[in-house]
Amino acid sequence: MREDLVQVVDLQNLDLEIAKIQREVQEIPREIADLEEQLQNSRRVWDQAREHLASLDQLRRRHERELEDVTAEQRKRQGRLFEIKTNQEYTAVLKEIEGLKERRSKLEDEVLELFDQIESAQGAVRAEDTLFREREKTCGQERTAREGELQRLQAELDRLQKERRRQAARVEPGLLQTYQRLLRSRGGIAVVQVKDGACLGCHVGLTPQTYNELRKGDLLFTCANCQRILYWKG
Repeated sequence: MREDLVQVVDLQNLDLEIAKIQREVQEIPREIADLEEQLQNSRRVWDQAREHLASLDQLRRRHERELEDVTAEQRKRQGRLFEIKTNQEYTAVLKEIEGLKERRSKLEDEVLELFDQIESAQGAVRAEDTLFREREKTCGQERTAREGELQRLQAELDRLQKERRRQAARVEPGLLQTYQRLLRSRGGIAVVQVKDGACLGCHVGLTPQTYNELRKGDLLFTCANCQRILYWKG
């Protein structure tokens, strides 16, 4: 293979490795953001469970206060029975007492049902608390690992970019200009291998004569279809 072609192939390999690491570097902040979002979702569910428990407890206290008021009112009505002089008034008070009893019974049932709901809600809060703490720990560990990986990749990227500058200086200026143009216009791949008589960049076959000349390694060829610089690895 021609020396100038060797140099540009090495440059392409460096650029491919740099592009790969740049993609990984760009992906890590998104991965960290995803971890944070998962943690926030877990916290939100935990908060909702606690809010639900608090609302049930508030409703229970309200029912218990009403139950106390109804019980007190029932006793008050029962105390009046001894003071009533007429049958009509006596019947009316008895009806009021019966209504208060029904209300009291309903409130007692509702309070008991709320105790069951509260017990279930407390279990849900404990479960979500445990889940959140576990996710918080895992998220912290994974975030630390990803941040460490990001530092490692950035250091490797710096090293490769320095090596890339040195390698670019080894390439003949005219060939380097062609390479840079193709790099921009061909999605970061300016130099491709020929295999089984076809360009691996666009998969279009070469003419037999071009393929044979390319294999000799005496001339510099570009693909007639995609214009990428071609080489034969042998």
